[in-house]
Amino acid sequence: MLTKTGIVLDQVEINRRIKEKTLKDWELECYQSFRDNILDKEHPYPCYFAVEAEKKGLSRYIFVQSTTEDELLRLRDGLYEYIKTYRNIGKRTTLVAFFKPPKEVVYAEYYKGQFWKVLQFLMEHDPEPWPRDIPTDPNHPKWEYCFGGEPIFVVCRAPIYHARKSRYTSNGLEITFQPRGTLDDITGDTPRGQQVREIIRARLKQYDAIPPHPDIGDYGDPDKREWKQYILPDTNEESVMRCPLKRRD
Repeated sequence: MLTKTGIVLDQVEINRRIKEKTLKDWELECYQSFRDNILDKEHPYPCYFAVEAEKKGLSRYIFVQSTTEDELLRLRDGLYEYIKTYRNIGKRTTLVAFFKPPKEVVYAEYYKGQFWKVLQFLMEHDPEPWPRDIPTDPNHPKWEYCFGGEPIFVVCRAPIYHARKSRYTSNGLEITFQPRGTLDDITGDTPRGQQVREIIRARLKQYDAIPPHPDIGDYGDPDKREWKQYILPDTNEESVMRCPLKRRD
């Protein structure tokens, strides 16, 4: 039986801690900023799955103090608990990891490095083997980040964005983990999935000060790669050409 770690928090627990004033200042700021951003009615967030998850209490959260080994092992344990229980939460659930903002001024390369460091660490310390039906080569169109036996779509938000506002957060690094199982009924080859994508892309054009990045595409598209979509450049003239993750064979 999977033991609850107490690392993964829901809205009830978050609100209890806010009421009792037991959330750290940076934790409260990260969460409140996230919630205000996602639920902003004047400027609707493009991904309405994220909006609905937050509205319905289906989002889950982990606060990460640093990217030291102890903290990343703690994140690993929390993520594993979430992956093994997410189907009991709701169809559109998602997990958001908030990282404590650095005290000093840092630049884009810092956040990019931290993001890939986290994914690499989790991959190397995954309690379960890589799923047999998912290629291990990131350059394969069917590759996707996996953890705990589940393929996961990963989204990075950080203070480094200006034009790509949908990826901007005013605080530190923020990583969202979206199990593929929450989206398996709206894949790009279904009418509903196509409709959903049209709506999100239309909202994205209104939200961002820049068109969608050329690397954005549907899972399995032979011309696209999943890992390129995880942390996007702030301009459409840039693209990461080599996956920073070392393959797990």
